[in-house]
Amino acid sequence: MTDKVLLTGISGWIAKHIAIELLNSGYRVLGTVRSQNSLEKTKKTISEYVSTDKLSFVELDLLKDEGWNEAAKDCKYIIHTASPYPMKSSRNREALVPAAKGGTLRVLNAGIEANIEKIVLTSSIAAMFKRPNRTNPYNVGENDWSDTEWSGSNDYIISKTKAEKVAWELMESKGLKDKLTVINPGGVNGDALDDKENTSTKYVQLFLKGKYPMAPNFGILISDVKDVAKAHVLSLKNSKVNGRRLLIGSEVKKMLEISKIMQEEFPQYAKKLPKKEMPNFMLKLISYLDSSAKLMVPELGILMQTDTSYAEDLLGIKFKPARDSIKDAGNSVIRLGLI
Repeated sequence: MTDKVLLTGISGWIAKHIAIELLNSGYRVLGTVRSQNSLEKTKKTISEYVSTDKLSFVELDLLKDEGWNEAAKDCKYIIHTASPYPMKSSRNREALVPAAKGGTLRVLNAGIEANIEKIVLTSSIAAMFKRPNRTNPYNVGENDWSDTEWSGSNDYIISKTKAEKVAWELMESKGLKDKLTVINPGGVNGDALDDKENTSTKYVQLFLKGKYPMAPNFGILISDVKDVAKAHVLSLKNSKVNGRRLLIGSEVKKMLEISKIMQEEFPQYAKKLPKKEMPNFMLKLISYLDSSAKLMVPELGILMQTDTSYAEDLLGIKFKPARDSIKDAGNSVIRLGLI
């Protein structure tokens, strides 16, 4: 019998890529959606890339207990991607925690009840790098955690960190740590697949639209969405990654470097792309009016460093160069008419 995977949040951008990777690899996929509204569009997008004969759906809510045990009971694996990622920050630092942390507990407990062979959780570098008193440059690695008490951590950082921590705590308490692998991508770029808005490609869209006259002075690890999807799928049957946190991505790029790549790859939009770095004080002023800028303020002027070669070795793949991911993101945004 074909191995069956419960894939939560299948309508999400990364999850759709994971679904395509799973189906291409021969798995059966049961995808969860919050409402029937997103089901048909999600299926249509996936069907453009792979046969959906082995794809089915179930309507489930991360904030409710009902249905999770039933969905997991005849699955061999779980990939839990569902978690809120808004463009704007909320003043309520705990706003996203109920869905992220509570949802993670519901999904993992259902997996434990069903004796699932492996659970792969989508986390983020956001759960690792946000902490005070960092050196410049500073290093981010598998053993690092964001400080949820720090004023520089916003609602998204807090939700991702608390959700991942509670996952490890639960699995360790049950003696099942080796049944969990966590995927920690950085800033995800690549093919958008369809016109459903997602925060990751929104920044590419805004750059090409000329919404940033200058580039904020910070950098982030660039992760290709197809690498992120492959990492999830390869982790299912790979004992080398049991109990590990995998940083996915090839290069850290500053925002101005990303802009320069886009100018070279998309010369028709070069006039709209930022050519200079924004003074730090200016972004701080903007952050009082624009909550999406607040996330950048603690990163201003300091450079992230990380070594992801261990994840490449464990997974047996080579991550895409940042330029390729940025190019794919820009091409898809243009192709889909989002600018």
